[in-house]
Amino acid sequence: MPNKPAKKLNSVEAIKVAVRILDGLALAQRAMGVTELASALGETKPRVHRHLSTLREMGLIEQDQATERYRLGWRVFQLGEAAGTQFDLRDRAQPYLLRLRDELKETAVLAVPVNGLSMVIATMDNIHARICISVKPGNRPSPHCSALGRLTLAFSPGPLQQELLTPPLAAETPQSMTDPGRIRERLSIIQEQFYEMCSDEMMPGVNTVAVPVFRTGDVLAGALAIIGSIQNIPSPPKRHQIELLHACAAELSAQLNSDAYQRWQLRRKVHDGLNALR
Repeated sequence: MPNKPAKKLNSVEAIKVAVRILDGLALAQRAMGVTELASALGETKPRVHRHLSTLREMGLIEQDQATERYRLGWRVFQLGEAAGTQFDLRDRAQPYLLRLRDELKETAVLAVPVNGLSMVIATMDNIHARICISVKPGNRPSPHCSALGRLTLAFSPGPLQQELLTPPLAAETPQSMTDPGRIRERLSIIQEQFYEMCSDEMMPGVNTVAVPVFRTGDVLAGALAIIGSIQNIPSPPKRHQIELLHACAAELSAQLNSDAYQRWQLRRKVHDGLNALR
């Protein structure tokens, strides 16, 4: 009986390996090297490297030039957006973006976390101002010197924070926050106050205020934000601006099966009560 020919790698098997690589990067929530990926998948380094090269060529993954590690790319997000009916955050957020824009008379923004980075997926431009300050969907603000970036980082896993805060950190303006130690202190404050702002850090004269949106407990689903002139969004922000952002984010989070805002508000009441006793 003749020997069976060696099994060749067909297209279906190649796709399976590629999907496993994408799944591995998604589950890790951080960039990974070839050796680490190969070990996690039980594959050889040459095979994993071949697939990584193709996936990078197709825009499904990106490679950090400094560390040579790989993370999910922009095209994966585009594909996920095409399947957005499975997770309709953008559709659910539309009424809140409209409310924020019309009541606060500022551009309203919705962003989602992608590998620890914030990515804008929807905007509601300010139609009430003579000059509109806006941001395009697909924009990925700096993780260390933007309100959306730091807010996303604050609710990301520790290893991912460490990776994205590895110096040197580039400054967008002279006011940009670039010191890793100072930024880590800021992340703790964000976790306590449930909002972040950046004034003059991304662009002179512009301020952004962002609040978190959660799903299924404490999982960060995205962020709502307003962006505008520092004359209209001062530092610190006006109380009614923060309150409306929090109200919208709390309602949206509740729709996504998260009670994070209820627990946060309870903690604040307890904290205020203890301070009153001192």
